[in-house]
Amino acid sequence: MLVADHGYYAAEVTDIKTSHGQHFAVLRGGTHHNRLPASWGHNHPFHIMSTDRWGHSFARPEVRDNKVHVVGELCTPKDRMHSDAEVERLRVGDIIVFEKSGAYCWTISHHDFLGHPHPAFHYLTEDDNHVNSDEACQSTRR
Repeated sequence: MLVADHGYYAAEVTDIKTSHGQHFAVLRGGTHHNRLPASWGHNHPFHIMSTDRWGHSFARPEVRDNKVHVVGELCTPKDRMHSDAEVERLRVGDIIVFEKSGAYCWTISHHDFLGHPHPAFHYLTEDDNHVNSDEACQSTRR
């Protein structure tokens, strides 16, 4: 049997909202890119890549030492990637990286729902070279 943990889905936090005492981190992406959490009804494992980039004059929204629902940008309550995730700190502009997102995460997703753009695909080769999806497609056509 061959088993491996391949594939990551990364999405930027575009907003943090609070409603009825619950915190929501809204992503630039969601189940139209990675359908597994919604279709399987589970919380997808993730980690936060914190960034200090913030080019705005207003305070940067954040959640500290609290639970947060990680949701996508679609207009449906089913666009939920993780519920009640305990976070030390999550800020707008940070990147959430969902692990174990290979295989079916993209292929079973509703890619063109509401005309949202597709994510970029990036691949690492065995010798740690980086190839983006456009380059990979062009090289296979030669």
